[in-house]
Amino acid sequence: MKTKNKKTKTMRRLALAAALLLILALLLAFDAINGDPLSQQWAIYRAIRYAEKLYPEETFHWDQRTAADGQFFHYVVYVQSDQSSDTNFAVQTRFWLLTDDEIRGKELEPDHVFCVDHRWNTAYRLGDEAAQQAAAYLTVQAPELNFASVYGAKGNTVEIDLCYTEQDGMTPANYVDDLPLDAAFDKALLQKVPSRLCAQVLCDGKPTEADMQTVLHTLKQVLESNGMPITYYDITLVPTGDYADHSAFMADVLESGLTSADTIA
Repeated sequence: MKTKNKKTKTMRRLALAAALLLILALLLAFDAINGDPLSQQWAIYRAIRYAEKLYPEETFHWDQRTAADGQFFHYVVYVQSDQSSDTNFAVQTRFWLLTDDEIRGKELEPDHVFCVDHRWNTAYRLGDEAAQQAAAYLTVQAPELNFASVYGAKGNTVEIDLCYTEQDGMTPANYVDDLPLDAAFDKALLQKVPSRLCAQVLCDGKPTEADMQTVLHTLKQVLESNGMPITYYDITLVPTGDYADHSAFMADVLESGLTSADTIA
C-alpha cells in the first residue's frame, strides 16, 4: 500500500513538473514571438547605459518615435542624446544580457560609428535642411517648374545628398571635419563637400531632351545665383496625360542620369 502511495505521489509530482514545463515553454514561445514589457524596459535600460558608456559626457533616453519590440529575445532600441540631436543610434539586447550596436544589416561598423562618428545622421539632416532652402528659392524664382514628387518626412520637392561622389555615392565619413555635430545648414558647406540634387518635374506631353536641358539650366541658374552650387543633378521628367498602360507611360519618362553641373549650360 505504501509503495502504491509513493508511486502515486511520484506520478503527481512528475505530472505537475510536466505541466509547469509546458506552461513555461508556452510563455517562452509567446515571449519569443511578441516580447514582454519587462524585457522591453530592461532592454531600454541596458541600451541607455551602453550609450552613456560610449559618450560619457552625455545622457540618453529612448527615442519613442521608434519601437522597442522584441522577437526571439532580441530587442532593438534607438537611443537619443539629450545634448546632441545628431547623436542617436540603435542598440540591441539579445537574451537579456548581450548588448551591442552591431545591428544586422549594418555589419560594416557599429551603429554609433556609422550614425554619429562618421556623420551619417548629420549629413542626412543637413541635406534635408539644404533641400528645404533650395525648394524655397525654386518656388519663388522658378514657378514654371512643376515638381512631381516629395522627399523625406518634411515633404521637400527636391532631395539633396551631401558628400556625394560619382564613384562612391554618399561618403560623409570622408568629410567629418566639415560636418560638425548639430551645426545648422550653411550654404558655404556646398563649397566644401560635393552634392547631388534629385527631383522629378512634370512636363506637358512627352518630354524631350530640349526640355531636360531647360530644366537643368533653370535649376543650376537659380541655385547658384543664391549661393547654392550643386555638384551633380539627377533629374526625371515625368509626362502628363492619359496613357493606356504603365509601360507606355514609362517609355516616355526621361531621365538625365547623374549629370555634372560643369556640363550644364
